[in-house]
Amino acid sequence: MKAVFEDYFRELIGDNADAFFDAIKAKKTRRALRANSLKSSKDEVAKWLTDSGYEVTDSPFSSDGIEITGRGERLSLKLPYYAGFTYPQDPSSMFAIDVLDPQPGENVIDMTAAPGGKTTHIAQRMKNTGVLLANDLDKKRLKALHSNLERLGVWNAVVTRLPAHKLSLFYPEKFDRVLLDPSCSGEGLLVTRDGKESFWNRKGLKRYANDQFSLLCSAFRLLKPGGRLVYSTCTLNDVENDGVVQKLIDRFEEAEIVDVKVNGAPEQISGLKGFRFWPQKTQTKGFFCIAITKTASVEFSTEENDLKNNRLKVLKDRSAKNHINILDKAFGIGDLLDDAVFTVRDGHVFRVSPDMIGFPLPPYYFLSFPFLKLHSGSSHPTHVGALWLALYASKGIHELNQEDTLAFFERRPISYSGEERGLFLAKYKNFPLGIAMLGENSIDINMPKQF
Repeated sequence: MKAVFEDYFRELIGDNADAFFDAIKAKKTRRALRANSLKSSKDEVAKWLTDSGYEVTDSPFSSDGIEITGRGERLSLKLPYYAGFTYPQDPSSMFAIDVLDPQPGENVIDMTAAPGGKTTHIAQRMKNTGVLLANDLDKKRLKALHSNLERLGVWNAVVTRLPAHKLSLFYPEKFDRVLLDPSCSGEGLLVTRDGKESFWNRKGLKRYANDQFSLLCSAFRLLKPGGRLVYSTCTLNDVENDGVVQKLIDRFEEAEIVDVKVNGAPEQISGLKGFRFWPQKTQTKGFFCIAITKTASVEFSTEENDLKNNRLKVLKDRSAKNHINILDKAFGIGDLLDDAVFTVRDGHVFRVSPDMIGFPLPPYYFLSFPFLKLHSGSSHPTHVGALWLALYASKGIHELNQEDTLAFFERRPISYSGEERGLFLAKYKNFPLGIAMLGENSIDINMPKQF
């Protein structure tokens, strides 16, 4: 371990430093999942995992978290993940959303959203209502963001790829909650197998801090007066964390740190600002987060581009009803979608939150939940639409046995000798698997490339 690294943390946390260094060497953290309440419940997921052989406990750091030890049966983790019931996530990242505390019906933005762990957690806390703007600049990571939003059944999100300063010009003081988790030096990841402290140097901290401060200023511009901004990093030093936050406080007299009381808050050491997850204390990745509010409105320049006329065009009731009737005839969904709102874009029918109808949209954006694919004047469920519909359908379901389910995940042919033909929703036990085409001798179930 580099001497300069050890010297810095001995100065920062004193007698706690040796235990911190030992935690880095040990490379051991909690194994945790987040239960996705948009599709299942924490109790149902916990029961499945327990029945599959795992020892299951509630995470002490988030009410949505489950921690597991031991070994389970084959597919016991893959099935709930594939169906969108779970998201593997470190408890410290879940805790940040408890600090943010997003509410149904609000406008919320995640400024660095990919690959989507915190974004999808925000969506489930919002209960798929309101407007969730999920922004990221990294094209490769955006693919993962789209995949996770779709798999977990999130339809209140708008995905954008905009620089932070552009967002702040488009949406000054528009959001009730703002999450900023920028790139950082990553000291908190040193407890993972890939973590190496050899990259670490003090100059690097300052370079990161300069970029982080610029992003944080943009985040503050996005925040409504009285709203809540959470700044988080997966690093532990006081340059990128306390120092960046203090610069914001010094820059804007309207910026104020919020003393948030959160169940499961980890023990803090050395009188540093915010919440820190020290691996030697929490057995998690290292993590920092802090809540900031805006006490009064601040005047900012705005973008000349007028977003007022850029709104979602809602699918007319008659057209929406036609699609719903087709689904009801095939899958027996009854009045399940009577209050649903849809829009057509890029050859798909997207389900959206009703609160998105009046929200001003940027020139380029993507929606998060392609529900139906349009084809030759008709429509059929997409893969992610099928994963959602199978949770509620009363007919049109084909139940796979264990052998066929294993063949599906291993991408082997599935033989079939039954009499039914056509499009069905495939399930194994309570887990949706997608669209099954039942043919004369085989069953074809499409598996997306990301799996």
